[in-house]
Formats: sequence, C-alpha cells, structure tokens
Amino acid sequence: MMRRSPLLLPMILLAGCSPKPGASTAPTELPPVPITVAAVESRAYQRRVLGTGTLNGIEDVQLALKVDGRIKAIHCKLGDLAIPGAVLLEVETVDLKLAVAEAQAALNSEMRALSLTTENFDAFDANANDAVVIAKANYEKAKKTFDPYPKLQATKAVSDFEFLQVQLEFDVAKSKYSDTIANTNAAFARAKQKQVALAVAEQHLADAELRVPEPAGWGAWAALMGPSAPPLRFVVAQRMVSAGERVPSLPITNVYRLVMTYLLKLVVTVPERHAAEVRVGQPVEVRVDAYGDKMFAARVAGINPTIDPSSRTFQVEIEVPNLGGNLKPGGFARVAILGDAMTLTTVPPQALVSFAGVDKVFVQVGDRAVAVPVRVGIRDKDWIEVTGKFPAGAPVLTSGFSQVVDGSKITLRGAP
Repeated sequence: MMRRSPLLLPMILLAGCSPKPGASTAPTELPPVPITVAAVESRAYQRRVLGTGTLNGIEDVQLALKVDGRIKAIHCKLGDLAIPGAVLLEVETVDLKLAVAEAQAALNSEMRALSLTTENFDAFDANANDAVVIAKANYEKAKKTFDPYPKLQATKAVSDFEFLQVQLEFDVAKSKYSDTIANTNAAFARAKQKQVALAVAEQHLADAELRVPEPAGWGAWAALMGPSAPPLRFVVAQRMVSAGERVPSLPITNVYRLVMTYLLKLVVTVPERHAAEVRVGQPVEVRVDAYGDKMFAARVAGINPTIDPSSRTFQVEIEVPNLGGNLKPGGFARVAILGDAMTLTTVPPQALVSFAGVDKVFVQVGDRAVAVPVRVGIRDKDWIEVTGKFPAGAPVLTSGFSQVVDGSKITLRGAP
C-alpha cells in the first residue's frame, strides 16, 4: 500500500475545505427580527410636587374663665356655630355684683370728701379744692402781714415778741397750706385707687359671661355684612364643663375649644430638590379620603425660608378655602402643588432599555433598528419622559430587544 507523507495531509484537508469554484464568499445576513413599535409622543404635562399633611383650622383657640364661680348656664354645645361676641356660658354673679356695690360705695365716699362728681372726676385740680383755696387764702394773708416785720424788727419798731408771734402765725399758715395740698392729693390718689377697684369689680362681673373672641377684621366684616353673615365664625370643637360645675380661674382651666373652619391650613414637608419649584401663590390640589377623587382648590400661603439639615426638607404652608364646611380640621390630606406647564417627549415604559447605567431606546428607520441614547426624566405608569436625538417620525421598538443591536434588520411582527 502506498503511504502518504504527513506533510501532505494538511494540504489535502485544506483542499477539501476550499469553496467550490463559483461559490459566494460574502457573510450571510441574519433574518429580520420580528418587533412591535409605538409612537414617540409629545405630551402636555404640569409638574406637581406631592405631599401629605393634617388639616387645621385657620384659628384654633382654647378659652378659660377669668373669674372663679359656678357655671350658671351653657349656651353653646359641641358643633355649634359661635359668632364672635356671642355668650358661650355664664357664671353665677351674686358675689360679683356685691363686690361692684362695695367698690362703688368706697369710691363715692372718697369723691364726697373731695366734692367731686363723676363728671368732673378726671378734671380734678387740687388748687381748686375748697379746703386748699381756704388754706391758700390764710397763707397769703399771713404772708402779707409778716412781710414788713423783718424790717420793723431791724429798726426796733416792733418788739421781738411781736415779731416772733407774727412769724409763728405765718409759719403755721404756710405749713397748713402745704399739708392741705398734700392731703388733698393723697385723698384724690385714694379715690383713683377706689375707681380702679370699681373698674376691676365691674370687669369681673363682665367676665362672668364667657364670650366668643373677635378675630382681626371682624368689625369691618360685621359692619359691611351684618354680624351673622361674615365667614369669620368659630365652631365649638370641645366643651370641657357642665352647668352647675364650679370652675376656678387659677390654675387656668380651659372650658371651651373653638376652631375657625372657613379657611383651613396644612403644612407639608417638601424635599429640598423641589425648592426652586414652589412659590407663594401657586395653586394646589387637595384631596381627602372622605371625598375620593374630588379635588379641593387651595394655594401656597407661606414657605419656610430654611431647610432642615437633618432631613433635607423644608415646610410649605397651604391655605384651603372651606366655606362649605366639607373639610374637617384634624383630617389627613394629600396635596399636589401645581408647577409650570410644559411639553414632554415620552415613550412607553417597555421601550426603555437600560444596561450598565446607560439608557437607550431603539427606533425603526426603514427596515433597521437604530439605537438612540436618552436621558430619563419624569416616569408615569403609562409613559416615560426621555430626552434624545430622535429621527423625525420614527417609532420606537417595544419588543424584540434580546435579538436587536444597532443596525439590526427588523420587521413588524405579523407582517408578511
């Protein structure tokens, strides 16, 4: 048998693997990848800063009695509207009225001593008092008598005894005049004290009626619309006492809690990154669980100028009109602070391809897939904001990514 040389074997193998004469040497292209597509959409969007908070009345006050006493009558119960100036409750007034009568009698006694009346009390002048006028006249008379005596004594025209007698009369008249003025002023000071004591007693009597406080601006509202029409009214949120109960003024014991609900406020905490997006006066949408998707219009009323370094957040105060009384203080609310309107370029969420920190989408250009790097913005359940250089009118691929690279041949799924 003929033996082949080992050196000839590779040549024979190579010859066997060589293409046949006339065969093509170009690489074979993969078949088109079936894909689905969706349009790149321009979408109108209004930026929203979301938050949550607790609704509170624009005014929330607790009232206590200024006088000790037993509760005589209760006029407002839980949930009642309380118009400013209205009586909430009354305290028994027998002792308070006796205190007023006693103070009045003491003042009258002092006023009679000074010959004063209620009309001329505040115009009191000690020099016009009868006793002072008499003392002053005696002093001036004694002075007129005494004035020539020093010269007469110097010329020995009068004896030392006469001089001393006239000087004594002058000194007594002068001292009595000074004492009379001092005593009259002291008596008037006592009368003023009695007047103050009477005012205090009368105030205690007035305080026996606990009234709804008048907020700022109430007078102007009431003058314009009448006392029952203005929205500046309270609601009784809590009553802590009952008729017949004795309540001390000290220590302070709160008896009513009133809340003003025509306007509510809530404070939401906003992340620092939204600081440039929130401004005073911005519209706000408020929703509460009790009313489902119903929206209550509100506005940004104030912004804390500082940021909490521990949480990197800042507080925003929101005012919510509540003339209908639908919203309740203490309730939980979700808010959306409405920012500027804008137009976004969006694609379906399934069109986004993310790998190794790089985001991109594939677009259909003819029968080819073209990769477009994008920057992702706002995300929604039905769309994602993307920024990139998109070919005009080119749709994005929404499936087939596992078999597609930049430049891959593609065909619409289900196409012939």
